[in-house]
Amino acid sequence: MTQKPNFEQTENLEDEQRIIEYLRSHRDFLDRHPDLLVDMQLSHESGNGVSLIERQVDVLRESNEALKKKLRTLIEAAEQNESLNQQLYEVLLTAIVQNDLDTALDVLPGTIKEQFDLPLAVIRISVDDREMQARTEIADKSDIDYQQLHARIAHGRSVCDDRLPTQVLKYLFADQAEEVGSCALVPLGTGDPLGVLALASPDESRFRADFGTLFLDRLGDVVGVVLKRLLG
Repeated sequence: MTQKPNFEQTENLEDEQRIIEYLRSHRDFLDRHPDLLVDMQLSHESGNGVSLIERQVDVLRESNEALKKKLRTLIEAAEQNESLNQQLYEVLLTAIVQNDLDTALDVLPGTIKEQFDLPLAVIRISVDDREMQARTEIADKSDIDYQQLHARIAHGRSVCDDRLPTQVLKYLFADQAEEVGSCALVPLGTGDPLGVLALASPDESRFRADFGTLFLDRLGDVVGVVLKRLLG
């Protein structure tokens, strides 16, 4: 059976809304009628009544605490960004002085692991020269494992992923693949990536899918530019 509308309740709600709108547009109303502050009571969590002024103080205190918490979060984020910028700068200094591809492939992963406190960092790039493919870091474009890896960053943006196929993890990290809790795949260079920088940690929360990738993208740009220069 259809329930009949409660007209009295509806009218009360409409009256309350008009009162709210009036008070919002006349914020000095209680200043002009201070006697109301004495008569008005608000319920308290303890069950005792409190005056409007006391309740306002409580609300302001809660708002102040929320603002303090937000400020602490912003400060922590700023400090973290400053730290990441310094780490990226150190990698850049190491990268720009490289004059030999073999040396760069040896040095850069170690520098990245040191600066970002990571146990695993590997580079995979594709080069047509078969003589150069003797190095583990240099792959054949037709290699299926490399194609699967490259497909994940073909759009040119870094990807944080804790669900990489076992085969791809083994391709990247060999015997250490089982230690990977989370992984970041970073395209090397802009446009069509030269290859991939893979960063991994046993910590499952180190590279979460919802993380921003701005610093990872910048790191990939730095390494990619250097490697392209050394490849000629």
